[in-house]
Amino acid sequence: MTELIKKNKMKIAAGVIFVFFLGVVSGSLLTGIYLKHRIKDFIKGGPFMKELSVKRLSSKLDLTTAQKIEIEKIVDNTLIQLREFRERHRPEIEGIIDRAVSLIKEKLNEEQKRKMDKLHEKLKRHWRDEHGRD
Repeated sequence: MTELIKKNKMKIAAGVIFVFFLGVVSGSLLTGIYLKHRIKDFIKGGPFMKELSVKRLSSKLDLTTAQKIEIEKIVDNTLIQLREFRERHRPEIEGIIDRAVSLIKEKLNEEQKRKMDKLHEKLKRHWRDEHGRD
């Protein structure tokens, strides 16, 4: 009988540990997904960036409601200008990256060059996926 009780206690303990482990894993995954999207919004200058900028200015400068409204318009306009600037200069940025990849490949052996090509292609795909461009 005591052997059976010990086994049951072990099963319960294992179940509790398993549930705890699942909670940690799912929490980590969901946090990672959440942060990934927030970082993307931040980089793109999306709503999160605007919200963050206005909140920060509001708290540091003790802005009135009217000031917040006017400053939101300025921040919106600035984010649009930055997005357009990045888009206009995208070919230059890609050229710089392509030249850097070529210079790096000169220092690599054949296997490393193949791996570098894959990494470079992955970067280009990521850029296209993120920015909806070819």
